[in-house]
Amino acid sequence: MMEKVKNKIRDILDFLVLIFIYILVPQVIGMIFFKVFKLPESTSVYLGNFFVLVIYFVMYKDKLLKNLKDYFSKVSNFSDSLKYWGIGFGIMIFSNIIINVFILNNGGSTNENLVRDSLKIYPIIGFLSISVVAPFVEEMIFRFGLRKITGKNKFFPLVSALIFGFVHTIAGLQDGNFLELLYIIPYGALGYTFGLAYNKSDNIFSSVMAHMIHNTLVYTLIMMAQ
Repeated sequence: MMEKVKNKIRDILDFLVLIFIYILVPQVIGMIFFKVFKLPESTSVYLGNFFVLVIYFVMYKDKLLKNLKDYFSKVSNFSDSLKYWGIGFGIMIFSNIIINVFILNNGGSTNENLVRDSLKIYPIIGFLSISVVAPFVEEMIFRFGLRKITGKNKFFPLVSALIFGFVHTIAGLQDGNFLELLYIIPYGALGYTFGLAYNKSDNIFSSVMAHMIHNTLVYTLIMMAQ
């Protein structure tokens, strides 16, 4: 019994460390690049996020390398990532239409608009950030780290979806627009299916790849619309 308690405490601490790194490192590293090397603020933050990826990979190097090898050993693994992303994406599109057209009558969530504006200014660095760094970092937190606390069960994808969706609405909430909480539904739809993918495979790269597929499509559509 005591061993289970110790393991659960360790898993909670691991999750908190992942969050702490995610919040602190981009600020510290970004400030160094901004103040010392005089890089643009957005570029500095992007570089800070890249350091988060590196730190996470070093922390879990052995497990991640094994997961990576196992994932690419079977074509069906990518097919599953594509399938789960497709389900989440379909629900996301449908719910976005309902929210944007019939409820809020606007051009999308604040988070989406911020990403769009940033990519127009920094397309190359933005691509690396949105298509590579963000999927890996976010899956390490919202799937890998979170499931250590909840355990592998049917509730994990739902908990993951709610937290993932909420985090992606924070930018709008900072402006006092609480209707942004509606966007928990479309973002949460993706989070839910990413959680299902991870539960099925026990391989974090199943959800990472699904996340990469989605973000790369978003990037492509934004750049084509310019």
